[in-house]
Amino acid sequence: MSEATLAKEKISEENYIQVENVNKYYLRGDEKMPILQNVSFSVAKGEMVCIVGASGCGKSTLLRAIAGLDPAYEGVIKVNGQPVVKPEKSRGIVFQEHRLFPWMTVRQNIMYGLSKMDKKTKKQLVDQHINLVRLNGFENSYPRQLSGGMAQRAGIARALVNNPPVLLLDEPFGALDTFTKINMQRELKRIQKESKTTMILVTHDIDEAVFLADKVIVFTSRPGKIEATINVELPETDGNFRDRNSIEFLNVRRRIYDLFFKENK
Repeated sequence: MSEATLAKEKISEENYIQVENVNKYYLRGDEKMPILQNVSFSVAKGEMVCIVGASGCGKSTLLRAIAGLDPAYEGVIKVNGQPVVKPEKSRGIVFQEHRLFPWMTVRQNIMYGLSKMDKKTKKQLVDQHINLVRLNGFENSYPRQLSGGMAQRAGIARALVNNPPVLLLDEPFGALDTFTKINMQRELKRIQKESKTTMILVTHDIDEAVFLADKVIVFTSRPGKIEATINVELPETDGNFRDRNSIEFLNVRRRIYDLFFKENK
């Protein structure tokens, strides 16, 4: 392989997801109200990026645009060099609510998106992902029989079963209690390490962002624009996870807090 080809592949991996000068508005009468303003950033292949900001700052709107669910914006969004024009299986998405079909079991929900393959292969893939999200023994349970955290794990498995290169998560743990949320954050980090999936997660939880992300993108209030991008390079000492009580962790968290509350300092 030539040096030029290697250099091109490296650039492609470093800019696996590209968001370039994205603007979005909604109409209030004849007035254009900005939701997103000149948003630009990139995500490397295999990277976990968290977009953090207050409610109403446009985080979820941006995620829907990256997913291809909302094409009405100005600017360019590319994944692996290809413009995003519609939803595709190459971009899985997990919402705050698990959105499992209540009449289907865990196994049936995870299998739902699989097609054009034989039954044996489907079963192997579903079994693999049930194991990945640690729902062994609950394959035949219905959503009403699961805890909130278990239902979200099933939703993550359903999003991952097609092996999408990109997983988009819209405040997936926002409705969970504190203890379940912490466990789910650890589970998501473990899954991301094992699957090496490129992930973008939006949240208003600063601790969550610092715990999970390789890079935190801080959004200001409406109209949503990037206030800062912070690379998070913290050691993993707490059972191969970041220690939330370490000085390094607290320093990154304080840096993000200061961005939100600088006007009150």
